[in-house]
This record gives sequence, C-alpha cells and structure tokens, in this order.
Amino acid sequence: MTFGKELSRLRKENPLFANHYINYKELKDAVDEADVAKVMNLLRTELDKINDIVEVQWGALIGELKARMRKLGDKEGAEVNAESLENLSQAVVRLHSFIETNYLGFQKVVKKCAESQETASCSWFLARVEAASFRQHRFDELLVPLGRLYTAFRRSTGFGMEAALHGLDDQALPMSGDGNAQVFFVPTSQVMKAKVALLKVLEPAATIIKAKTNQGTRDTSRVTAEFSQKLTHVYFESNRGDQYAERLRRRIGGFAAATGPVGVLLQCHAAPPPLVEAGAPGDPSDPYHEVSVEIQDETYKVSTFSLQQKLMPAFLAGKATSNSPLEKMAAETIQKEQLRPAVSSSAFRSSFTSASSAGKAGVALVSIDEQVTFRDEAALADDKAWCFAASKTGAASTSWSQVDFPGAILRIWLPASSANSLLGLLGVPDLDLKPVPGFSEALHGTALLHRELANPLPPWIPSETLVLAAGRSTLVVSPHGDEKGLLDVAGGKSQRVDKKPTEYKKTGSLKPTEAARSLRRTWCVICGRGDAAAPVKDDPKLLVDCKTPMAIERTLLRWMRSTILLGSLSSLLMSGSSFDMQLNGVLLGLVCLIFTIFPLMSYVKRSRELSNPKAKQPKVDRTMPRILALSFSVVLFSTVCVNVFAGDSSQDS
Repeated sequence: MTFGKELSRLRKENPLFANHYINYKELKDAVDEADVAKVMNLLRTELDKINDIVEVQWGALIGELKARMRKLGDKEGAEVNAESLENLSQAVVRLHSFIETNYLGFQKVVKKCAESQETASCSWFLARVEAASFRQHRFDELLVPLGRLYTAFRRSTGFGMEAALHGLDDQALPMSGDGNAQVFFVPTSQVMKAKVALLKVLEPAATIIKAKTNQGTRDTSRVTAEFSQKLTHVYFESNRGDQYAERLRRRIGGFAAATGPVGVLLQCHAAPPPLVEAGAPGDPSDPYHEVSVEIQDETYKVSTFSLQQKLMPAFLAGKATSNSPLEKMAAETIQKEQLRPAVSSSAFRSSFTSASSAGKAGVALVSIDEQVTFRDEAALADDKAWCFAASKTGAASTSWSQVDFPGAILRIWLPASSANSLLGLLGVPDLDLKPVPGFSEALHGTALLHRELANPLPPWIPSETLVLAAGRSTLVVSPHGDEKGLLDVAGGKSQRVDKKPTEYKKTGSLKPTEAARSLRRTWCVICGRGDAAAPVKDDPKLLVDCKTPMAIERTLLRWMRSTILLGSLSSLLMSGSSFDMQLNGVLLGLVCLIFTIFPLMSYVKRSRELSNPKAKQPKVDRTMPRILALSFSVVLFSTVCVNVFAGDSSQDS
C-alpha cells in the first residue's frame, strides 16, 4: 500500500484528525512543479497545523489523566470505569499513530525534494521537523498514569488475574544473561498498541518524579514519568569469532567453533546513570559511573560485578583492578582469548510487572525494546572512550558503524509454555507479532556489522540477503600490526582503512547505496514483510537544465578569448628590439599554441561524455588551469635565467 492510500485509510478511521494530516498530495505536486517558494510555504503551513492539533490533543489527554489520578488520590476509585479507560487508551494510540504518520510524510516529501536539483535546497527542512514541538512529547507521561488507572480499575472491580499471574511470577527468569526470554518482533505501527494491551493486565515498572514549583496558592508541580529507560549492551569478540560461535551453539545448538567452545561468555551492561537534581539525567560518560560486567560460565550461570568507567581501559587490557575472583577470571579470559568490544546494542526498554512483583528491581514479566540501534565498536575513533556509549564525540572511522532496527523487540521473561499462557491471559489483539526462537542481540549485531565472523548466520537472517558492504570494519588481525586491527572489508579481502573514499572498482563488495538496498531486503524478510527477492525501485534519473551542456561551450569561448590575448601580447613582445622581449614573446607564443589545442580537446571529450546515456558522477577538472600556471612559471623562470646570464656575460666583457 502506498503512503497516499495509507493516509486516506487513516483519515477514514480517525475522523478527529481527518483534516489535520499532512497534505501529502499537494506537497508532491508542488515538488513536481519545482516551485521552491510554494514547497517551503506548504511545508511551514503543514508543520504549524500539525503542531497546533498535537498540542491541543496532548493538553487534553494530560489534563484528563491528571484529573483522574487526583480522584484516585481522593479514594474515588469508583469513578474509573472500563469504557472511559478504553476511550483514553484509544486516544493515546491514535495520537501516537498521527504523530508517527505525519513525521513519515515529512520524511518522504523532503526525500523527494532532495532528488530534484531545483528543490534540493528544501531538504534542510527535516531538521526543523525534528525540532518541532509535536516530536518532543514523551508518551511515558501518558502511559504511566494510564497504567495506574488500569491497576486501580482491576483492584476496585475485582477484574484481575492476580492468581494466574502470581503463579507465573514464581517462574519469572532473570533479565540478565543471553537467552532467558521468548522473543517477538513487533512492527513499528503496532508498538503503542502492544504497550496499551499490556497495561490492561500488567503494571508499568515506572517511577513518577514530582518537582514542586508552587506559585502563590496554585500548585504548578511538574510530574515526570520514568518508564522507558535507555540500556546499552556491549558484546566482546575475538578475531576468530569464538564468542559468536559459542553463543550460537548455546542459543541454537548443533554447532561449535572449529577451535572448540570458549566456555565463558562476556558482555557489559551500561545502565543509565542516576538522576541528578530535578530529575535530569546524568552524564553517561561520567568516569565514575559504574558498568556491570556479566559472565556466563560453562554451566550457563550468570554472574555480575561492577566497574567504574575509568577502570575499563585497564580491564580491557586484561588487568584485574581488584581482588574479586570474578574480575580476575574475566580479565584472564580477555587476555587469553584476546577479546575486545565488537558490537553493542542500545535501546529504550519499557518493562511490565504483575502486582505482586511491582517494585522489585530486575524483575519483569514482559519488556519492549524500542529504537534499537546496533553499533560497530571496532569502528570507534575516540581513543578516550572504551565504547560508543561512553564517548562524548561518538566519532566513527567507517561509514557502516551503525544499523537501526525497524521496529521493536518484545520479550517475555518466562519459559516457553508459561509465555504462551501469558499471551493467552493478555488477550493481545492482532499485533502482527513474529516469534523469533533463539534470538540474541549479540548474534544479530555481529551478523550485521561483522559478517566475516558470523559463520553460519543466525537462522532468522536469510543468508542470501545479507552481504558484505564496503566501508565496514572487521576484527581480523591486521598484517601491518594495527593496535585495534581495524580493517576494511572489500570483496572478501581485508584492506587497511584509508582516509580517502573507498574505490569500488573491481571488488566484490557493494557500494553503500546498493548495500543499503540489500539491508532493507534483509529487514523485510526478518520482520515478515515481503519476499527478499522482491525488486527494489531504482533511483530516479538525474535531470539537468538545458544550460548545463552549454556551459562547455562557454568555457571553450573563454579559453579562446584568453588565447587571443596571449597571442596579441606575444606578437607585441616579439616585435621588440631587445632579446629579452623577443624571448618572452616566443615563449608566450608556445603557451598560446598549447591553449589553442587543449581546450578544443577537452570540449570534444566533454561533449562525447554528455552524449553517453550512462550517468557519471561529476568531478572537478583542474588540468588546464594547472598547465596554465605551470607554463607561466616556466616563462618567468626562463626570463629570469636569461637576464641573470646576460648580466654576468656583460660584466665579464
């Protein structure tokens, strides 16, 4: 379904927003007309329209939820009823869908503007959309009080599943380690629906922070809900892929590394720093912020210990910073197996618990990870940081250092049979959930960013759609003795990374644009949205004005004009009486002949290139200006030499 048809469907389903969706058709027509002023006016008008309606709806929802929460505080739980809660839930889902749909519409319009030379100047508008007010709202401020209302409703009406959930609480698996959850992929359009469905049965694992700002007799306190928390996991790997092989053996089974199982798996967990004054987040690059290191031994037992960020460089060098047996074992493993950070995954996690386990740290029945991003830690160019999460610059040495996951990851922290029972209790509607047995972020990130180590690929990634892309880094040991072993993969061969752009001629790797298409096909197969072999629409042809080919003629005429001036000056100097003037005239005459031939040759070459239907990337040709500068330098040098030698000869005589 095209985006225009999707907008038409949403207008019919949501009459409240029918007249407030982005006018996509009119914007497309304006871009096709190449009227920059009209496009910019329409973009500003549409952005203001969407900002206004979102502010109105957001204020209405916040006010309604605050009013109902105050009634709960006054012990008026009878005011909560199923119909009003369902209306509030649907309003939250509709508002979220409205925001995401319009943002996607702006992205499509700006992309279409960038494809045309006349409207390319409008592509900057996406930055303004990113900073717009309708993109700054945090839906945690709606979901947390909505979850509290559902909890109060279940308690007041006796409509609950506490007995059934209490039995599941005893089977809850720890949220540490790799493979303790049943995993499902959730499409982006269904994430908010999944959260609301979970709130109807489970409680949000969230905290509400209230900062008082009394003004006179009026209470203007700001309430901040902390529901989605950013988590970062950093996974270690050797240059042989032993950790990947061991993880694959444990998660999938039936496979072991050629060198044998490693036995010990290492990963780091960087939780968000504690909140500072007024609920503001701390600095994730704080050297005193603690990092949790997880060790999974041969018996699948997970043990953890904490280190300060400032001690991580020594730990990664294989040196224990304390007398802890766990830290010593981890440091010895790093030194023996030559491990280092390879890939990392960061996401915003929302956790859901039952009433009996609410308030317990590290206990949850269900969690949803959004905005999942995989990073290539081997491409980190900040020498002062041990990972991207601890870097203040976030500089990367390759172009393929980050891959975003299109959708969300839903985890049920229960055994498989109990997870199916919970899904039945939840009564989850048709959310297009795709179960992924054995899913592991470490395996997934390694397959995407270090294909040379991911052999074989995880079963949820089709091998025919995931190929090497030029510009990616690899952990293969460098023959030149690089400290990090950061190389560039091209055609299955390892090459040193250079500051110059990678040349793609005569290599088996893909250009970044072609690799991006391949990665999109991979996501379609992973998320169950179509066939991997489905054709991808080619990039549109680049059209230029009719004056562009005529620029070659204008350039030729300018060179001819300069040649005539040089020829006139050469004739004037050759008619002089002194030897120096005549020499200068002869040399300038030679330069004049050179620049009679070269511009003509360049004109013929450019004309043939333009007649070729295959487009080529334009480059600046500085050959003739350099030849001209060199010729003038030779003329000047020759004149100076003649004057010097002639002066010495006259003095000797």
